Amino acid sequence: MSRNKDRVIFFTTMSPSEEDRIQAVLRLALIASSLGYEAFIYLALHSVVMAKRNVFEKLSNTTKDMLRNAMKSNVKIMACKVAMEGFNVKREELIDGVSIAEPKDLFEIAKGSIIFSW
Repeated sequence: MSRNKDRVIFFTTMSPSEEDRIQAVLRLALIASSLGYEAFIYLALHSVVMAKRNVFEKLSNTTKDMLRNAMKSNVKIMACKVAMEGFNVKREELIDGVSIAEPKDLFEIAKGSIIFSW
């Protein structure tokens, strides 16, 4: 397989209140990473709020542990800069390990990748 075909991107828009859906995407990203894929989770719309430190701390221990494990397993978590601006999320409010990406960055890594919309 070529390098790009080894990538999987989970494009997410769910709110922090949808922990069952958050856990599902984290589980799939962990599985993809364990199978050798370069896994990305792109937090768009309401999903960026989940990456705010004060919101993250209110999530269940299961969800927090899954997100921490995903990052330890090299799943890259990216917060959409445009969504951050729309939901008033500041860089310094993000949990450690979450990077900020512009939509153009998503398109760049998406070339030849497998993409799931959540």
